[in-house]
Amino acid sequence: MIILLGETAAAREIAAGLENRGLEFERTQIWTENARLQTPSVILDASHPSCSSKFASLNQWCEQRGVPYLRLERAETKIPASALIYPVYHWEEALLHLKQRVPTLYLEKERLVTIFVTTGSHQLESIVRSSFARSARLVVRVLPEGRLVQKCQDMGINPRDIIAMQGPFSKEINKALLKFYGADILLTRDSGLDGGTDTKISAALELGLEVILVKKIKDSIGLTAYNVKELLNWVDGYFKN
Repeated sequence: MIILLGETAAAREIAAGLENRGLEFERTQIWTENARLQTPSVILDASHPSCSSKFASLNQWCEQRGVPYLRLERAETKIPASALIYPVYHWEEALLHLKQRVPTLYLEKERLVTIFVTTGSHQLESIVRSSFARSARLVVRVLPEGRLVQKCQDMGINPRDIIAMQGPFSKEINKALLKFYGADILLTRDSGLDGGTDTKISAALELGLEVILVKKIKDSIGLTAYNVKELLNWVDGYFKN
């Protein structure tokens, strides 16, 4: 049994490829050792980059049992040189920078500072509960799934500040959204070209916005593929042996 992790566009493409090959697989977004992984032969991880830490224990689980774990990674985005871009490698660093910048901008602009968040809902609560939240307005872009919209509302995000859309988006669409919501800071994650990181950043820079970019930490655990074709080629080779 192949376990396919993720609800991304890439995961859907991989699922179609596995079906075409007549391979048995289970696609899931939630992993528990007892409930989900009874007798896996291979783990294919095509989850969103923000979920990488969520499945860290799964890497170890596979190593201990000799189960191949193949992670689909998005190639790192080439970032333009700009004083407006603040790269970080940990979520805590992003929060610290926001803690430093939001009060300053609040005093300068004499209004709430609009943070346009495209990092998903996983760590959103840490912003909502932060000390600088009272000086900020959060605009959140998430996938168009009812549970995610509800999760944002349950955290106190105003419904008019929740954008439920499936990306990636062009620079023009990103620019229009950033401008429409009056964004001051773009908080985003380096999800590669497939995730539209380049168009988000270029749109923000054209508007003169500050960008906090959560970059990827290189992980040496497990096998890595950088596109769907490469991953499926690996699957073909593995199951032919």
